[in-house]
Amino acid sequence: MTGTASERRTFTCEPGVDISYRVAGHGPVPIVFIHGFAAALTTWDDIAPLFPAERFTLYLLDLKGFGFSSKPRGGSYSVEEQAAVATAFIKDQGLTQVVLAGHSLGGAIALLVTLQARDRGNAAMVSRLILIDCSAYPQKLPRLMKWLTIPLLPRIGMALIPVRRIVRYTLERVFHDKTAITPQRIARYEQCFGRRGMARVLIRSALAIAPDSYGAITSRYREINVPTLIVWGKEDRIVKISQGKRLADEMPDARLKVIGGCGHNPHEERPGETFGVIMEFLGKGE
Repeated sequence: MTGTASERRTFTCEPGVDISYRVAGHGPVPIVFIHGFAAALTTWDDIAPLFPAERFTLYLLDLKGFGFSSKPRGGSYSVEEQAAVATAFIKDQGLTQVVLAGHSLGGAIALLVTLQARDRGNAAMVSRLILIDCSAYPQKLPRLMKWLTIPLLPRIGMALIPVRRIVRYTLERVFHDKTAITPQRIARYEQCFGRRGMARVLIRSALAIAPDSYGAITSRYREINVPTLIVWGKEDRIVKISQGKRLADEMPDARLKVIGGCGHNPHEERPGETFGVIMEFLGKGE
């Protein structure tokens, strides 16, 4: 990006809870990026610089509990709570006609934000959706999330096992292209896993992902008529590509683009290709 990301900022979404974010660019098209489970706004570091600063303004969020955002002991970390945080941020920034981009669990949050805006008579808040390997339907929890739901195990494990080892183990299962697991990327994820209170946030977030809670949401995807790009890594082992195909079939104005030789994180494994399909979706000018 011809304009670099700003220093980290915060906004207060509720008393005692500050949400960390960064802004990059100064263009007329706002894109709000929502990261996935066990990540942070730094997950977008490879793709964000590719967006022309004169055309786009990027808003990169740390969800509640993640990255440098507050990690309240008594806080909720459900999809509904994170959707409320994202909505509060958009309103705080005075944004309309937002392009909402979400990865994995962040995609589910983006879908819920869009539905809730529609229910509140504010359909103009979200103009387009970009869903990257989106966790849109009930499924078996990935192994890491299963472990997080076992009483005491995650706290003991995160206390005894070096954070770097946990990060490498996780990335080896998320990434198809193992050459993308560089020391720099591991250090990036250590910022998320290694912060104080992270074990509590991960446990509560995993416990809040109840498959039954998806029912009321999944039945409404056909109502979302904003133009939608669904991007998927062909070799994704976390959220199968069949979910992407199903989502593209159910949403009335959605298209699916598959990135070959790529796992669950196309924006990190194949940032150039992912950026290319996003720009094709957004068009040469708006």
